[in-house]
Amino acid sequence: MRERPVVKHPHSEHLCPWFQSAMDVLSKPWNGLIMAMLQTKGPLRFSELRAGLTAMGDRMLSERLKELEARGLVLRRVEPGPPVRVGYALTEAGQGFREVAMALSGWGKNFKPASGKPVRRRRPGKAA
Repeated sequence: MRERPVVKHPHSEHLCPWFQSAMDVLSKPWNGLIMAMLQTKGPLRFSELRAGLTAMGDRMLSERLKELEARGLVLRRVEPGPPVRVGYALTEAGQGFREVAMALSGWGKNFKPASGKPVRRRRPGKAA
C-alpha cells in the first residue's frame, strides 16, 4: 500500500497537532464507522465487520483495518484453527474513541443542515 503524501492545509500551523492527528484518522472514509462498530459490538471477525458495512468492499475494509492497526488503534488477533479465525478489537488507545463518538453523536443530533432535515447518505445503486 502506497502512503499518500501529507498535504498541509494553509491554516494547519494554527491547529493543535493532536487535533490534526485525530482528523487524519477520522477523515479517511470508513475509519470512524469501523471504530464505532468495534466500540459498540466488541471484537468482531472480518466477515462480521463486512456484514455491518455493506457498501464497503473487502479490499477497502482490509486496507482500513491495516491502517488502523498500524496506528495502534485496532488489534488483529489470529485464532489457530482449523479454521483459522481472525478477529479485530480496539486497543486501549482505540477505546478512547468512545468519547469522540459520543461527542459526534451529540453534535449530529443538534446539527441542522440548511434544509432543516438530517442528511442521510444513500447506498450506491439505490434509487432516490
